[in-house]
Amino acid sequence: MLNLKGNLIQGGIDPCLSEMTSLISLDLSFNHCQGNFPSNTFRNLTSLQTLLISDNKFGGILSFAMFANFSNLQDIDLSNNMFEVNTETPRWYPSFQLVSLNLRNCGVNNYHGRVVPSFISSQKNFKVVSLAYNALQGALPSWLIYNTTLDLLSLRGNSFSGGFPLSSRLATSMLIMLDISDNRLYGQLPATIHQLFPDLNYLNTSFNLFKGDIPSSYGNLTKLEVLDLSNNFFQGIIPASLRQNHTSLAQLVLSGNHFHGRTMPLFSNMSNLAYLHLQNLGFSGSITHSLMNLPILKVLDISRNNLSGNIPNWFHTFPNLAIILFSRNKFHGIIPISLCQMQTLHVLDFASNSLSGVIPSCLSNITSWKKESELLLPSFMWLSPTYANYRVKVPLTAKGNRLLYEGTPLSLMTGIDLSMNKLTGEIPTQLGELAALHSLNLSFNILAGHIPKSFSTMEEIESLDLSHNNLVGTIPHDIVQLHFISTFNVSFNNLTGSIPFENNFQTFDESSFIGNGELCGPPLHTNCTSNKNSNKPPEEQQHEEEGDRTGLAESDFFFYSCIAVSYVLGFWCVILPLMLSENWRRKHYAVVDICINICCNKLSSFFPKSG
Repeated sequence: MLNLKGNLIQGGIDPCLSEMTSLISLDLSFNHCQGNFPSNTFRNLTSLQTLLISDNKFGGILSFAMFANFSNLQDIDLSNNMFEVNTETPRWYPSFQLVSLNLRNCGVNNYHGRVVPSFISSQKNFKVVSLAYNALQGALPSWLIYNTTLDLLSLRGNSFSGGFPLSSRLATSMLIMLDISDNRLYGQLPATIHQLFPDLNYLNTSFNLFKGDIPSSYGNLTKLEVLDLSNNFFQGIIPASLRQNHTSLAQLVLSGNHFHGRTMPLFSNMSNLAYLHLQNLGFSGSITHSLMNLPILKVLDISRNNLSGNIPNWFHTFPNLAIILFSRNKFHGIIPISLCQMQTLHVLDFASNSLSGVIPSCLSNITSWKKESELLLPSFMWLSPTYANYRVKVPLTAKGNRLLYEGTPLSLMTGIDLSMNKLTGEIPTQLGELAALHSLNLSFNILAGHIPKSFSTMEEIESLDLSHNNLVGTIPHDIVQLHFISTFNVSFNNLTGSIPFENNFQTFDESSFIGNGELCGPPLHTNCTSNKNSNKPPEEQQHEEEGDRTGLAESDFFFYSCIAVSYVLGFWCVILPLMLSENWRRKHYAVVDICINICCNKLSSFFPKSG
């Protein structure tokens, strides 16, 4: 056995490896091996039972025929490389019986018809097969889906078309996991799915073209833990058998279908449901109390519907609820103060509704926003995390982009988005205490008052959007201490003074500050004059003002200005009295005559008269 997994090996494979003819297990996965796959090096390793070379940079063509005589081979993983795996030429017949095969994202038969490897049909011991992300074409292979030994099958991310195949012999599949998402499949799902796949724990048919009603038989899949039917064309109603008394279901994803005009469905007795995604389904009406029948709910996404009414004040009764996504609905009323009791809340998104009233200052009491804490979102695994690691995905808006988050980024994400509502009043200064908050969006409301200086204590914040409100005053200079901030927007308010243009704030363009008539300084094109120091500390302002006065006194402009002022004052001090008083003029000219006579007499004494 030779295990070199994750040792960051670079370059090619040592040719000496071909001499290890008794080697039964070789793991070179997660390295930086590159160059064409060294087929000649591997041809002599006919004792291999396990070959794992995934997640490298091998190129060229790997002909699967090279393994024809590897009679002991059971597990092979070639996934995530840069070569083409050719399974069809030259013609060959396998001497092995595989247990697991992972050809995910490795160009299977790219130049040979993009067909499913034909040798798979001769395998009788299969438990795990992944052919994901290979652009394979044609109809879904029913002989593979209804294989009597297979537990896990992933065909996601290909170009399969046609309908969902039925068993030609009415055989029962032993599949625990089936992923056919992100293909071009259409038509209706089989009504007898509970009979065809009685042991399913996981079913993903998302991002296809399926239509019609969701069969009520889905409620009879009593072992089902994850069901993802999102982004298809399903319509009608969500079967009662699926949303009631289904105690095994942990994640239900129905987002992006056509349930328009339906009221919010009722749920009951789903004791293990932790993740409920009903985004963009066109549901109307109000949120029902039936959600209280989901005691361990952790993620609730009902965004982009037509729901209305008040936001219920009983969400604090969910001890594990961490992500609430209600954006783009028609909710009105106030933000319930009871939300402040949700100490595990990580993301709160009420954007694009009609909420009014003030922002509850008690939101600063939520522990998960005051210090870094990881949200536990365990993956769903079947048999092996290498082949069947299904992670929860949640769409979030951060830094102006709506993206799917999963894994570690999702578990660490925190944020508040209350933008595009009708909130009023001042921004609570207590929000500045939320040091672990990554994103705060309060844009497009009617908020007034000053920007709280306490925002500068939110050291971990990455996005702060306060645009389109009625904020006044200056931008606190201490806000430049937010070293991790990458998005900052205070545009279209009534702010004044100079813009703090230091540290990360030098990266923000004028779009972050426009619409404030009295803001000045870079990146705006408006120069600051008397108010240039208005938002700096007093001692710094005094020091700079003294420096300005010293510099002004020593300038040429100051010198010549003094001369001009003195000349003007002296001139008019003489001329103005003469213009206003006749007596002054007589006396003035009399004095002038006397002075002239005296001067002439003095001069004549120096020049004697000629005889």
